[in-house]
Amino acid sequence: MNSLRLFVNGFLIGIANIIPGMSGGTLALVLGIYERLIGALRGIGLSTVKKLLGGITLRKDALAEARAELRRIDFGFLVLLGSGAIVALLLTSKLIVYLLNDHHDATYGFFSGLILTSILIPVRMLKRFGIKELIVLVIAVALILSLSLGMGEKQLERVAYKSGDEAAMESRAESTTGFPTYWELGLFFGSGALAISAMILPGISGSFLMLALGVYFPLLTAINTLIEGVPELFKGVLSQPMLGSLLILGFAAIGCLFGLLAFTRLLNYLLERYRNLTVAFLIGLMVGSLYGLWPFREFAMVDGERIDTAHILPQLDVNLLITIGAFLVGGGIIVLFTRLEN
Repeated sequence: MNSLRLFVNGFLIGIANIIPGMSGGTLALVLGIYERLIGALRGIGLSTVKKLLGGITLRKDALAEARAELRRIDFGFLVLLGSGAIVALLLTSKLIVYLLNDHHDATYGFFSGLILTSILIPVRMLKRFGIKELIVLVIAVALILSLSLGMGEKQLERVAYKSGDEAAMESRAESTTGFPTYWELGLFFGSGALAISAMILPGISGSFLMLALGVYFPLLTAINTLIEGVPELFKGVLSQPMLGSLLILGFAAIGCLFGLLAFTRLLNYLLERYRNLTVAFLIGLMVGSLYGLWPFREFAMVDGERIDTAHILPQLDVNLLITIGAFLVGGGIIVLFTRLEN
């Protein structure tokens, strides 16, 4: 029964981590397992990796050390929570991609409500707000805006490429492989490291950071591509989209592992030594991401895929009312979670 409870807790934390603006750390706090989770994660280090790799040799002493290390880091607890979170991710990723493609404006409105309301959480963490904090916040906003604008240019290139524009085809010849670029793989790695660090902090959403960095929906798409391609894998067929998705998820997973081993310690150090500046930077990321979450876009349908091309002003119609309603629901959820955390 205790194992089932931990699995369900992991499932709930997984759902919270999937939704941008909702913090898995906050939900762990509400469920009463936060201290145990942090203790287990902080116990993982390079010595853990070394002892577990030593166990592969199957020597009696090495196996004993590996088993002792697993007990020390509360491995069973982490496996149950992790399994629940992974199941939540697999079950809901397809739903979110469906909502994005078929109910784009309302979905982005919902996410915008989550993010805008979530900004109040780190704002309360600030002890003061001076010129240094303002400079750091502006730098973070500029960073996210530059990433968002860069992703927008890539979307336009994709439209031109798939539409047969010869100049675009020449400049994007590497796209024919269907593989992510080295820069994109590096971004997935860095995003994984940053997101896993944020996911364990109450009030900070790891999926929001992935959304702000432009990797949230590509990761969900990669997961869905793998799920849909499982029957082909059993037949021994590995398509290029499948291989590209494996690369994306693999680099993100390695980034998460790196984040657990190193970046969480760096983030904790920054919060202890430069708390206000670190929180101000996180607030800047959240503010900057609102540009990328603007619901109303011009778009093109290419090969059945929606590709956004430009931001536009909304028209006064039913869609606008639905989007505003979704925005208010997203904001209300964060208010509810804030009260639960308190």
